[in-house]
Formats: sequence, C-alpha cells, structure tokens
Amino acid sequence: MLSQRSLEVFREVMLNGSLVGAAQRLNISQPAVSRHVAELEAQSGLMLFRRSGNRATPTKEALALLAEVDRSFIGLRDIEEQIARIASGEMDSITLAAMPVIATTMLPDLVAELSAEFPGTAIDLQSAHSTHIIPRVRGGSYALGLVSLRQPTVGVRVLWRDSFPYYCLLPQDDPLAEREVIQPADLAGRRLIGYADTAMSGIMLDRTLSGIAPPPVIRLRVHLSKSTWALVEKGCGIAIVDAFAAHVHRSRGGSVRTFATETKFDLTLIVREGAAREAYVDRFVEALHGVADRYKSDGFL
Repeated sequence: MLSQRSLEVFREVMLNGSLVGAAQRLNISQPAVSRHVAELEAQSGLMLFRRSGNRATPTKEALALLAEVDRSFIGLRDIEEQIARIASGEMDSITLAAMPVIATTMLPDLVAELSAEFPGTAIDLQSAHSTHIIPRVRGGSYALGLVSLRQPTVGVRVLWRDSFPYYCLLPQDDPLAEREVIQPADLAGRRLIGYADTAMSGIMLDRTLSGIAPPPVIRLRVHLSKSTWALVEKGCGIAIVDAFAAHVHRSRGGSVRTFATETKFDLTLIVREGAAREAYVDRFVEALHGVADRYKSDGFL
C-alpha cells in the first residue's frame, strides 16, 4: 500500500521544485525527503526523478502522478472545509459548482436572482471540470453541480436536464456574417478553432463536421469555451460554441450566427443521492427553468 506521507513528500518536491525546498516546507531533513521519494518509487514501480548530483528532474510519470495526487489532496481539503463549517455552526450555507463557462454565465444569474429571497444563505461558487464536480457532489462536498453527465452515475440524482444550441463565432468582416444561419457545408476548407478531444463539445462537433469536403482546417484546439472568443477576436478562425460562450461573445460586440446542427450542448443539475431537499435547492431548480430559456433563445442575436 502506498504511504500517505510519501505521497505528501512527493507532492511538496514537485510543487517546490527541489528536495531542499520540500524539506524546508515540511520541516524535515533532505535525507528524509530522499528516503520518502525512494520509498514511493519502490512501492509504485515508477521512476519519478532523474538524479544528477543534487538535482532531481521530474519524469513524465511524476507529472502524471502529481495530477492524481492533487485530486486526492483537494478532496481532503474539501473534507477539512466541511468539518470547519460544521464546527463553526455555519448551517445555512451551500456550495454550488459548475463547468467554467456555466460558472461565469448562467450560475451567477441564478444566484443573483435568489439573493434577495435568501439573504442569510452563504453561497460558495466553485468552477471545475465535470469529472471533478461529480464525485464531490456524490461525496457531499458540493450541494449542487451543473455538469455534463453522459451516462447514469451511481450516488447522484438528476434534478434538471436541458439541451442548448450551438452557434458560430465569426471574425470581424467575415463573409459568412451576411448569413443568418451557418450550415456545416459553409465551413468547408475554413480555418476553425476546435475543442480538445476531452471536452464535451469536442467529440460531438468533430462528428458533425466529419463529412465536410474539403474538411475544415483545425490548427488550434481549446479546453475551455471561454478561450474561443478571444481567439476569434484576434482573427485566429471561426469557432463553434455553446450558447453560453455565444452570449459572452455577442456582449463583447462580436459576430454570432446560428449554427444549423442537431447536435446540442447538454447540461444536467445533480445532487447527492439521498440528500435532504432544502428550500434553496427547490427555488434554484425553479429559477433554472427561466434562466435556461433565456440562454436557449436566439433573441440575443
């Protein structure tokens, strides 16, 4: 079994960039840091550092392990925060989490709408990838999560689900701006800003565009919808985005057109299975219907 202490020491070495820095941070000796790292390498079977004199250079395996260790430590911090809230008697508080583009658009709209009705409720807004939000909702760290949920998930219950259209963001003076609706065939041979394969929109939109000849040219891929409007503004290409990013781009004076596709951006509100229903949660779901309808409407165009 992996040693929790060795994982902690490894994480500090990675974050501080040296064995000496980790030793100072943890208030232990440098030889003790080296022993913990060696122990972790022996237990895991991974070579985590290449050593040259007093220098230790992380390997690609070390970088991959750090991502997993960080998730574990974030989970521990979430538990510590919950314990602090319980100990302080802070009962009337709720943590809401959403994907980044939702956390900067629709989620603030919802919280603002309910603020006058629940003036004594402390709200903690979090932004993270769906794969990080779902386990924290399941574990009770987050009360509500607005996520991409592609399949039924044990431990969470769906309170609301809806689908939203996609739009085209066009650079200034693009000839396609003369059209009200952009067809997939209109993008043949055009330079597009795509999504990473790990992004919810990436796989679906790649399928939508797969039959176009000549295919669009995609040399830029992003992980976050909110990266797209800045790239479009700088003339890096056309982007196909969810309704939320489209609203932001239009508010910044950008050119937005409807994209003719059956593909939709699916959004789901989840809560922990068995969680007690609270008045705030019930009103949040009620308000969600109205706010979602605004983002589904083409009126902003």
